[in-house]
Amino acid sequence: MVAALAMLVAGAAAFLGFQALRGVQRAAAAAAGLLAAYQLAESRADAERVCAWAVSERETFEKIITRGVVGAAVRNAGQTPVYDLEIVFRDPPAAWTAIRRVRIVPPSEQPEVYAGFDEENTDGPVERGRINEDGTIRLAPSADMHVEVRFTDSRGRRWQRDDHGILAQVGENVARAPAPVEQA
Repeated sequence: MVAALAMLVAGAAAFLGFQALRGVQRAAAAAAGLLAAYQLAESRADAERVCAWAVSERETFEKIITRGVVGAAVRNAGQTPVYDLEIVFRDPPAAWTAIRRVRIVPPSEQPEVYAGFDEENTDGPVERGRINEDGTIRLAPSADMHVEVRFTDSRGRRWQRDDHGILAQVGENVARAPAPVEQA
């Protein structure tokens, strides 16, 4: 009888120990998930503060607009510089894309204007209304261009902000949100 009672107590202790171990494993997984989410948010913090937009403020950028030069304002409101910035201009009805490259953009309270581009490409069908009589393609005003920005942060991560303002990490070592922890 004592042996049976000892076995019963040992079994109950083993069961409770197993349940406690599973609870600790769930808590550790949840803590790891929170840490990963924090690290993802931290890795995005400075990148979230980098943006670009097509030049449209006529008084501020009068010379660029009147010359018909494609331009964009870029602001890095983060704490560290960003590198290898690419401003991608798109005019879909003209099937036109251009890229302006900037080696470094330091932190600043004010946007910097970058006019012109380093490469351009016309690829695909052009809307009929955009073709001039001489066969050249008429581009939209700079302020109507779609603008995307790509850059590398100070930790070497590559980012892209599309023309809707959505930021995404691209390339190798892409930080991802942790998978949800399964509850048992």
